[in-house]
Amino acid sequence: MSNLHPTTHLQAAAWVPDDDPERPWDEAADLAADWIWERGEVEGVKPLLITNTFQNAKGIESLEVIAREGGQATPQGKERFERGPVLAYVPDERTLRLALNLARGYSLAVVETVSFPLAEWAAGADAINLLDGSTSSSGLSDKVKADLDHAVFFGGNNAWTGPHEKAHARNHLVSHVRASRLTPDQAASYVMAKGVSDKGAKRLRLLLEKG
Repeated sequence: MSNLHPTTHLQAAAWVPDDDPERPWDEAADLAADWIWERGEVEGVKPLLITNTFQNAKGIESLEVIAREGGQATPQGKERFERGPVLAYVPDERTLRLALNLARGYSLAVVETVSFPLAEWAAGADAINLLDGSTSSSGLSDKVKADLDHAVFFGGNNAWTGPHEKAHARNHLVSHVRASRLTPDQAASYVMAKGVSDKGAKRLRLLLEKG
């Protein structure tokens, strides 16, 4: 398929930020569901629901409809699905990676949870904020993003498993964390938009949390 995003390889992306503790979860889910159904019509495939567990969608009608019509997957599930448009509901790193893989070549909508902030992923994916229709932009400085990109180039492919990759990430990024220019969650979210695995994103987050 043409016109795919250069790093996420999606036709389009959208998200619902978890920025209001008073917003009902079904309201956020409905926004994402409406958008992904529209994308499914354009792309000619019914959307798939992806959640951390099968219980996450219970009691939310718009999600149950997608699960019933297009299917539901979790990282623990054994059933195999074809690629197509995906709605990822309150994903963690592992679930977001599954969603990105299954949505490759199609579209992805994500409902955020504060336990895994997604603003930097959304900015990197040029995701539409479904609350106001704006295109998401990064909250990080050019210097921080350049250092993150350098860390991804040096150690992202290996998920920062080796001592040299870990030391490189610490040397370039910990000072930003200490100066409050970057949070470990922002780093994890950012690198997933650059194609880093869920394990790599988790490892980088833990690395920066330790300082």
